[in-house]
Amino acid sequence: MFAAALVVIALAPWPDPFDPGFVSRVRRDGASNEVVFRPAPAREWVIAVRAMREEAPARQQYVQFLKDLYGYNIGALNAAYGIEAGSFTELLTYDFRKLDLTRETVRRDDASFLKILTETAIAASKQK
Repeated sequence: MFAAALVVIALAPWPDPFDPGFVSRVRRDGASNEVVFRPAPAREWVIAVRAMREEAPARQQYVQFLKDLYGYNIGALNAAYGIEAGSFTELLTYDFRKLDLTRETVRRDDASFLKILTETAIAASKQK
């Protein structure tokens, strides 16, 4: 007999769903196949990714996301974000704390990357 489970993904502190160790920390409860986030995914997750160490898989995925989104054009990203990064590689260590989070392009891109984080967490939890 197959027993499905409720998958609870704890987002406090904000995890790195690209990290292979993420799956081992996901908790399964109950008898449904539903995925529940506690708390709900929020933009703060993307902000936390920008603050992760450069080796963090989520930080690397974020930089790759920006490369793809801006066609590997660091000048276009700098203009959109109001920053002065010399290269996409520099973004792995870039201090985003002064990033203007009210910029429309930053808000839009954060929403897109939040969707990627959420989908990745769900996919990873189903591997367990």
